Amino acid sequence: MRVLIFVLFFLAVLAFGANIPPKSCPLEKDCAKVDEESAICGLDEDMGCIRKYASRCHLDIAACNQGKEFKDFSDLYCSMEAYFCEKSPTYERWTIFFGHEDD
Repeated sequence: MRVLIFVLFFLAVLAFGANIPPKSCPLEKDCAKVDEESAICGLDEDMGCIRKYASRCHLDIAACNQGKEFKDFSDLYCSMEAYFCEKSPTYERWTIFFGHEDD
């Protein structure tokens, strides 16, 4: 009997959980026009590197899409290119030794 109740509960969770709409994040087109001076960089604590964004608005959109919160960010971080995150997660990160290499 317990197994039947568990199975029914599990199926109900799957059925109702699948109908929850995904969280809606703002779009890049909602951000104001940007230039090099509006760039901001945030510390990605999970990866231990710095990510560069065109503006604070773009940083907030990326955080929303990734389900993260960038608590530590500054335009000063953008000058620390040796610590930028690699664009490819499969690429072994050697930038701390050899500098940032942009494709």
